[in-house]
Amino acid sequence: MHRRKMSIIFRVFVTVLSVFCAGIPATLANEYQIAVLAGRNESPYKEVIDGFQKTVTEQKRHVKYSVFVIEGEKEQTSQILDTIKKINPDVIFTVGTTPVVEVIRMFTDIPIIATFILDDSAIKHARNVTGVILSFPAEIQFSWLKKFLPDVRKIGVMYNPAENQENIRSATRVAKMMGLECKSVEIHSPKDIPAALKILANDIDILWGINDPLVYNSLTAKQILLFSFRNQIPFCGLSSAWVKAGALYSLEYDFYDIGVQCGEKAVKIQQGVEVISIPVSFPRNLRYVLNLRTARRMKVVFQEKYIHDAYQIYDE
Repeated sequence: MHRRKMSIIFRVFVTVLSVFCAGIPATLANEYQIAVLAGRNESPYKEVIDGFQKTVTEQKRHVKYSVFVIEGEKEQTSQILDTIKKINPDVIFTVGTTPVVEVIRMFTDIPIIATFILDDSAIKHARNVTGVILSFPAEIQFSWLKKFLPDVRKIGVMYNPAENQENIRSATRVAKMMGLECKSVEIHSPKDIPAALKILANDIDILWGINDPLVYNSLTAKQILLFSFRNQIPFCGLSSAWVKAGALYSLEYDFYDIGVQCGEKAVKIQQGVEVISIPVSFPRNLRYVLNLRTARRMKVVFQEKYIHDAYQIYDE
């Protein structure tokens, strides 16, 4: 009698449990988990994350985002990685070099989408990583250079070989194919810059700024821009801050759209596409900033259409 009573109770429990589980929406049971790691909690990181989240959410409604900011402390980073391990997300999205380097070490079987990296050196050996590199190919940069300054032929560039040797070799080849000549000077210390500028002074039409923190930074900006003005050689800057300070122009990123690009890759992964078959890409949208005051001083005349379409103009 006791066994029969327990059997009835068990059947009732199973029935109630089945009804309860059936009442849970399938979409919640299959909630898609994405862990987001950013190097900083500020714009443009926020713009990228906004673009990413909107794109993924538009394609798949029930997505749970766990957003973390890695600020450099080892203990904090370790805690964040442990938390992500417990979450076991379907995709990890990283914004910044430090986040992607950290997650690649721990997660080899979870798809990772990375951006805000200047090249693919940190991810090229990982089979579970794709992303958008924060750089414009030399072809794109030289193409816009020829649009803005069609008479330019000789491009000067200073670079740290430890950081950019292969990039400069590649850019030199690209320049030659486009009817340009790239004259480069190696910089091993900021102390080398004055001599390098002296070498370039009489043999270039424009000075090209590249992502190279040893050469182009807040401490070297003044001497580079003074060289530009004194020698009437335009400097193609790295950002709007350089243009505001006196560079002729710069090519800018559309950070929100970079997030959209990364989101599109996440959607492909969610649809079953293997990460290894999703190529790493460059930003597809480009903005540019002009300094018309510098242009007048350098006797540079931009076509009206380029002035009209500029993302930002400095003219004071």
